[in-house]
Amino acid sequence: MAARIDSTGGVKEGRPGPAASGGLLSGGLPVLLVVTFLAFVDYAALLSVVPLWAAEGGAAGAGVGATTGVMMAATVATQLAAPWLFRIFPLRTMLVVGAVLLGGPTPLYVLSADIAPIMAITVVRGVGFACVVMAGATFVADLAADGRLASSASLYGVAAALPNLGALAGGVWAARTWGFAPVFWGSAAACLAGALLALLLPEANRGTFRLASTADVRSIAVPIVLFVLTAGSFGAATTFLPVALPDAGTASWALLAASVALVAARLGAGAVGDRRGAGRLLPAAMLCCAAGLVLTAVSLTGIPYLVVVGAALLGAGFGACQNDSFVLTIQRLGAGRSGTASTIWNIAYDGGLGLGAVVVGWFVGSAGYAGAFLGAGIGVAVVSLLLFRHWGSRPEARRNGGPQSEMSTERLRGPE
Repeated sequence: MAARIDSTGGVKEGRPGPAASGGLLSGGLPVLLVVTFLAFVDYAALLSVVPLWAAEGGAAGAGVGATTGVMMAATVATQLAAPWLFRIFPLRTMLVVGAVLLGGPTPLYVLSADIAPIMAITVVRGVGFACVVMAGATFVADLAADGRLASSASLYGVAAALPNLGALAGGVWAARTWGFAPVFWGSAAACLAGALLALLLPEANRGTFRLASTADVRSIAVPIVLFVLTAGSFGAATTFLPVALPDAGTASWALLAASVALVAARLGAGAVGDRRGAGRLLPAAMLCCAAGLVLTAVSLTGIPYLVVVGAALLGAGFGACQNDSFVLTIQRLGAGRSGTASTIWNIAYDGGLGLGAVVVGWFVGSAGYAGAFLGAGIGVAVVSLLLFRHWGSRPEARRNGGPQSEMSTERLRGPE
């Protein structure tokens, strides 16, 4: 497939479509955004509700965290099969099949709150979720207008994050107010509607996956590891805040604050990325993430209003890091490899979410919720500082004036 590098560093892969010379929302991008929104309604609504459902069935802290962990493990395992999946499925087919697998089994949760059936259903949904995010993220690079990759990526991220405003925060409230069944059935209906709408997307577009060289791995290692840290922090918060905060109202407000901040930060990162280069917001994103975790820990010791502030900082850090790390990964792997870049980035996203929930779940038993969140915040701060120091010590970074300058000035390589 033909690949192009536009004058501002945006990567285009696949057949040129109407979006290549049109506005930001030309071509098939609006359809992709709506499909993504509907599929993520199912994902976001259950991100906190399934752990809560497991807790209702008697699962302990490690079991509750494992519900998120097994979802992300199934997602990552499926993403590792990307070379094979991209060969046999056009992107549209992958998106439709993924939405069906994600939403179709969701109502089956009502049959039992025991951990074994919950895990089995979640594994199937994880496979579907992997197909949705791999196809969707690859489609973004295909459908983005020239010079608008960062903005298009931010709109895609917003479409994925907007369900959090109602579904992530509202799902917990609805489950505790009306029961779990309406949440399961409603989220499934939205996802299956997205599967039908996805049939309007271009059929011929395909993704590709080529294994990266050692140099490629080094070029994307820092943004990917930073993204894993923020994803893990967000995964831990969405998994354990509804359980750690017995008041449904407080938990819902905290999750809503995180969602609003995530959407706003991702939009802002897209605008900054197109104008000044991706990566400039990564240091601030990591600071927000670490501070959010620490404030959340403090709130759980008896200052409950701080949990909303902490959750907002955490969401802002996660949103900004999402966009900057995604665009940097696409740019650094070069033209014609957006399928590879989006798959690696999505593995980091989903693996980070699951890993964060599992790791914090391990420490909850010995350190309590406050201690586990405090330890996570300190860990994020220390690892981020070490990574930024390493990045800034690289010769090319010193020549360009540090890691931020290096991020914004590095040129794309051509296809290998």
